[in-house]
Amino acid sequence: MGEAKLRTFTAQEVELAVARHFDYRTNLIVPNVTSGMNLDYEADIVVLRPSGWAIEVEIKVSAADIRPDLRKKHQHDNQMFKELWFAVPEALKDDPNIPDRAGILSVRETNYGAIRARQVRRAQRRKDAVKLQPKEVPQLYRIASMRTWKLKNDIAKMKAKKGK
Repeated sequence: MGEAKLRTFTAQEVELAVARHFDYRTNLIVPNVTSGMNLDYEADIVVLRPSGWAIEVEIKVSAADIRPDLRKKHQHDNQMFKELWFAVPEALKDDPNIPDRAGILSVRETNYGAIRARQVRRAQRRKDAVKLQPKEVPQLYRIASMRTWKLKNDIAKMKAKKGK
């Protein structure tokens, strides 16, 4: 892999780098999870591992995007998640506003144009985390399916709009 280039990223680019990092072929990776999973906030990405442990990944693309998290009541504190990660552009990997318990994934573009995430700091594992129960897993799959069909619908609308 070539040397990293520093640049700004969209939330979607960071999401895709995170999905590749956590390997969407092995783990169930679902964006924008709120309702249906007993969360009183939105998790940017939920990664469910085959072991049944879930992790939360927060996507941040600027320092201004990180600071408001400090004021949120929920503080990304839910027993459903064994780990909390923040995925940020390389330039933000040392931001002091990222919680100490959170792992850090640094996102960068290689000289070859690939956008990659790499682990900078390991997340602290929550000792009182609870595995997803077998009856809860289908709900996460349902949310993933809804995201897929919404995306396909949005793509079709964009293509139709372009064709006019």
